[in-house]
Amino acid sequence: MPRASKGSTSGNASGGGSKRSSKRNAKPNPAKPRQAKPSQEALPNELPMADRYYELAESMNARGAIELAVPFYRQALAMLLEERDQLRQLLPEQQQQQRLLDSREEQIEGLINEAALLRVGSGNGLDERIAELAEELTPQSAQQVLAGLRELVPEPELLPAPGRSLEGKALMLCGRVAEAIASFEAAYAAAGQAPEHGINLAAALLAAGQASQAAALLQPLHQQGLAVLEPDQRAALLRNFATAASQLEQPLLALQLRRQWLQLEPEAVPCDRWLGWCRVGLAQPPGDHARQEALAFLQDLRRLHPANRAIAEVLAETLEAEGDYRQAALLYRELLRP
Repeated sequence: MPRASKGSTSGNASGGGSKRSSKRNAKPNPAKPRQAKPSQEALPNELPMADRYYELAESMNARGAIELAVPFYRQALAMLLEERDQLRQLLPEQQQQQRLLDSREEQIEGLINEAALLRVGSGNGLDERIAELAEELTPQSAQQVLAGLRELVPEPELLPAPGRSLEGKALMLCGRVAEAIASFEAAYAAAGQAPEHGINLAAALLAAGQASQAAALLQPLHQQGLAVLEPDQRAALLRNFATAASQLEQPLLALQLRRQWLQLEPEAVPCDRWLGWCRVGLAQPPGDHARQEALAFLQDLRRLHPANRAIAEVLAETLEAEGDYRQAALLYRELLRP
């Protein structure tokens, strides 16, 4: 039987190698890019913030404090409704996702209705609990008040504005000024920049040495007029604004504000304190507006406290320095009486 020659075998081998080499050197055709299809796994099937409020409300409900859970259920429901609207706009074909949201929404709405019915009879909601803690706040009980707030709402950022404000006051009493500022800022923002929270925030800023920021908060409130404020807010505004003006070395403004405060609350501080503020203005050079305001301040003090000899003595000396010798002499004669 004839056998294949080595040459033919070699030729076949060479030919096969050439084919394989050509395959290796051939440039691959570029693959057409596949268009990504929306994946079911990429759909937002969780609502983190809604879950957060919902779980917090559920924990309160489980502890029997369903009346406290009402605002958190409402917040969770609002977030769910917003998420549902977004899904309807972006993913109208995802009917299953929609059914899940609707089911959860119905569940929360039912719990809200149940909680609202219980709250009508209880009269002891979250705001009432916060008010009770506020009545207990003293320098000695500040830590306990903070613990009470944490028991009501474990996450501080979920507290309503009155709760954040109370938290700030308790932190101030504990000497934690920076944390108090953050709490007051949250209350101020949550309450639509209500005057009460602005005044509290300014007081904390003053304690931190930030007088200019405090004055920037208080000046617009003062310009609106004291009549629009509650009585306790008026005194706090004048006191804090005067302190800010004094720290900013504005003696005239500080005296004007303290004089208003004197007329509003004559017994707010001891006479010696009022008199000390007058002396600051009287130390200004003759003819200075702050000195004239201090003299008027001193005369107001004299009318309010006619039997106070220290006030009468300072007023007599000031009138003499101003050249009003007749009034000065009358005061000196009065001081010489036994």
